[in-house]
Amino acid sequence: MDKGIIEALSIDQKILEVLSSQDIEFLNNIRQKEIALEEEISKTEENKDKIIKAITDTNKDGSSDPKELRESLSNSESVLESIEIVLKNLTELKTSLSNIEKSVIILSERYKLGVENGNYADDLKELMQDISIVRTFEENAKSDNEKNYMIINSFLEKQEKEEIDTDSKVEFSNLTLENLQDNPVLRIYADKVKLPYTKKEIEDLMKAYPDYYKTVQDVITKEFVVHMSTYKYPILARFKEAYYLCRHKEMKSILDSFNYAKSIMFRSDINPYIVAAVKSQRQLEDYITCIDENKLDEYPHFKIIFEVTPLAVK
Repeated sequence: MDKGIIEALSIDQKILEVLSSQDIEFLNNIRQKEIALEEEISKTEENKDKIIKAITDTNKDGSSDPKELRESLSNSESVLESIEIVLKNLTELKTSLSNIEKSVIILSERYKLGVENGNYADDLKELMQDISIVRTFEENAKSDNEKNYMIINSFLEKQEKEEIDTDSKVEFSNLTLENLQDNPVLRIYADKVKLPYTKKEIEDLMKAYPDYYKTVQDVITKEFVVHMSTYKYPILARFKEAYYLCRHKEMKSILDSFNYAKSIMFRSDINPYIVAAVKSQRQLEDYITCIDENKLDEYPHFKIIFEVTPLAVK
């Protein structure tokens, strides 16, 4: 709750009595909303840069087929228009909230100083009208942004998939069961994670599901390359990965798996992809011991390489 604004208003009870409970709640949350908007604007700007880079790279190596070119241009125009609309909505909403916050502070200071001329009641009424307008704009902007985020996210997910597919084809193009070796490395990129694997794991999966996995590349791409979006909600991702670890890798009961997953899900010092990478509870417990003793460089089961700066998780 934003105590600053409410404390400013609470200097006189009659001011609060004029405002509706919805208006008071709106003012309570105004600063948190501004902070959230700043983060959302920053993230959207990052996505805009990704989109522009993807469009530029596509055009650089684009097809000469007129139909494909028209389709590519149409998709590019659509996603760029969507991200500009989102940025415009977010920026205007942030400015509107900031103006409301300033108006409240000025109005409260005037009352505190005893400046109660004939315009005070009108100013309070104008504030209430402004709050109503901004609340309506906030609802409309949210609805508008949701539609545009669908276009933006669809474009970005398609680009990520194409990058992983291309990367996998290049990296694994010559792999066969004959020349395949264990991969004792967890490699973390900005948009994906490459999990460690053993040759036996690959062989077992190909034997168990011959119709699904045609090549070594299929197994690695489908089972050991994971989009970072899978770990978008770390607490939930930790729970899912820890449950899967116990239930399917350790073959433990549903209850035991559930209880273990609960014990892990709030460990914010454990990234979810670590839980996905380990092959057993023992490996995970060894990792936790290394964290607790600040000896991660001594973790014995696989090497962890960050291709991007590691971020804290919650």
